[in-house]
Amino acid sequence: MASLRLWLCGVAVLALGIPGSQIARADSKDRASDPTVLVRALVVHAEKKPGQVDWICEKLRKKLEPMNFGTLRVIQRRQFKLRFGESGRLALPEGREVRFLPISVVRHQLHMQVEMPGPVNTRMRMTSGRGVILGGVEHGDGYLIVHMVPNFRVPRRASRSIPRIPGGALHRVRKPAE
Repeated sequence: MASLRLWLCGVAVLALGIPGSQIARADSKDRASDPTVLVRALVVHAEKKPGQVDWICEKLRKKLEPMNFGTLRVIQRRQFKLRFGESGRLALPEGREVRFLPISVVRHQLHMQVEMPGPVNTRMRMTSGRGVILGGVEHGDGYLIVHMVPNFRVPRRASRSIPRIPGGALHRVRKPAE
């Protein structure tokens, strides 16, 4: 079965004319045995007073509109590639840190333990590509806000194949005569 899958991937690559494409790598043993979660993290200093809003914070500003922040400055941008059960640490100013641990993917959602000094110590369910905003830690004249966006692949289910009967006919089993 594995050799058939490999052959089909080879045919798909030749048909598309893209050597080394994602299709060829999608079923490789390395990918299947090494599932990872990519977490993009953004640490932002937010203040109420009017001021500069960094270009990368525009979408975040719209989500934080009810909070009425006039200044949003990026302090740090990081990207983590973590295996399930591997902890990530994001250093905050003044020696604090945010810790997060991808646990599993259940029903297309990532379960991740997140710990932020003070306001947050929880297990979250996150969708791939959709961000989560953590905030509330005071810093200077404002607050620190952490925006985390996970990206992961949803594991495939094992396919349940129905055994085929040669010729495609169904055979009825009769009760033996007594």
